Amino acid sequence: MLLSENTLAGKISFFFLCFFAAGLAFSISIAQTGLGIVFLIFIATLATRKGRATLDLSGASRFKILYAVFFSWVAWRIVHIVISPKPLGELIEAREVWLMLIPIFVYFYATSRNRLHTLVLFFVLGTAASSLYGIYQLRADFFNMVRGKGASNMHHLNYAGLAALSSLMGLGLMWSYYYAGYKKRALLAFLLVVLSLLGLWLTKSRGTLAAFVVALPIFFYVQLYNKVQRWIFIVLVALAAIIILRDIPESVAEQYRMPASDVHAGSQAERRDLWTAGAAMIKERPVVGWGERGYNFAYPRFQVAGAFGVAAWDTKDEEASHMHNDFINTWVLYGAVGLILQLMFYFLGGVIYLHERFRLRLASDRPLAAAAAASLVLMALMGLTQCHFTSEIVQMGFWVCVGVLFTILDSDKSGTNVSN
Repeated sequence: MLLSENTLAGKISFFFLCFFAAGLAFSISIAQTGLGIVFLIFIATLATRKGRATLDLSGASRFKILYAVFFSWVAWRIVHIVISPKPLGELIEAREVWLMLIPIFVYFYATSRNRLHTLVLFFVLGTAASSLYGIYQLRADFFNMVRGKGASNMHHLNYAGLAALSSLMGLGLMWSYYYAGYKKRALLAFLLVVLSLLGLWLTKSRGTLAAFVVALPIFFYVQLYNKVQRWIFIVLVALAAIIILRDIPESVAEQYRMPASDVHAGSQAERRDLWTAGAAMIKERPVVGWGERGYNFAYPRFQVAGAFGVAAWDTKDEEASHMHNDFINTWVLYGAVGLILQLMFYFLGGVIYLHERFRLRLASDRPLAAAAAASLVLMALMGLTQCHFTSEIVQMGFWVCVGVLFTILDSDKSGTNVSN
C-alpha cells in the first residue's frame, strides 16, 4: 500500500473516488461532486510539505511518460486559446483537461489490489444499478427500437459508451476475483456485468454494440500465452464471424450501410455529411486545426449542400455539431498535432501493456490489466461513430480504465504495493 493511501486524506479520497465511479452511470453532477472532493483533498495535500511527501511517484515511470503526453496536450490547448477568435470561449471548452488527473488519483489512492478491485467494482456496480432501473422501465420494449439510458439523464449514446467500458472492466474484475480465490465476489461481478450488458443493449447503439463485439475477443486473445492457443482462437473467431455475417438478416445489415449520396436524413447520412465537411476543413488547416470556437465560425462555409439534422448548422444557437468521429473531430479542431497526441492516449498504454502482459507477477492482475488494455481499443472503436471525448461522462470512464491499467503496470514493475 502506498503511503498516500494510508493517510486520512488518502482514505477519504478513496471513499469519494468510489462515489465518483459509482455515480458515473447516474449523473455527471454526482460524478463531478465525488471527483471534485478528491481534487480538493489532492490540492490541500500538495499545499503542505508533509502532504507532498506522501505523494511519491518515484516508482511510477510509466505514469511519468503518460503525464508528459497529457502536459503536451494541455500546452497545445493553451496555444489554441491564445490564437482563438474567442479566447474565453476556447478556455471554457478546455475545462475538461482536469479530468486527466483521474489516472493519478487511481494510483495515489487505489494502488493496493483490494482498493483497486473495489474501485472497479463500484464502477461496474453503478452501471449495473442504473441499468437495472432502465431494464424495468423498458421491460415492454426490450426488443423494440426504444432507446434506454438507465436511470440517468444523459444522452443514450453516452450511456452506451459508459456501459460498454464498465462491462468490459467488469469481465476483467470477475476473472481477477476468481484467480485471487474470491469466488463469491467473482459471481457478484458476473451478475453486475450481465446487468451492465443489458443496459448497453437497451441503448440500441449500433456503433457501440459493434465496437464491444470486436473488443471482446481482443480481451481474451491478449491473455493467451501459447502461440497454438492464439491461432486456434483466431480461427474460431474468424469462423464465427463468417457464419454470423453470412446469415445476418438484411434488416440488420441495412442499419450499417451508408445511404445514397443524395440522401441526407438519417444517422449514417448525417454522419457522412459531417465527415465530408470535416475532410474539407482538415484540407484547409491540416496541422493546427480550427479550435473549438473557430470551428463553429467556419463550419457554414464547409457544410454539405442539403445537410440535415446534426450535419446542418444550428442557426438558433449559432453552432455546429461535433463530427461524430473522435479522430476526425480532433483533427478538425486541433490539427495533426492534436490528433497525434490523442492517438498517444490509446497507443502508449497499449504498447506498454503488450510488452509487459506476461511479466505481471500476480495471476489475478492479468485479466483486469487485459480488460483495461482492451478498453483502449473499445474507446477507439466507439470513437469511429461518436465523439466520446466531447462527452465528459464517457471520458471520465475512460480515464478510470487508463488509471487502472497504468496502476497495475507501474506497481507490478516497482515490486511493491501489489498486496491487499
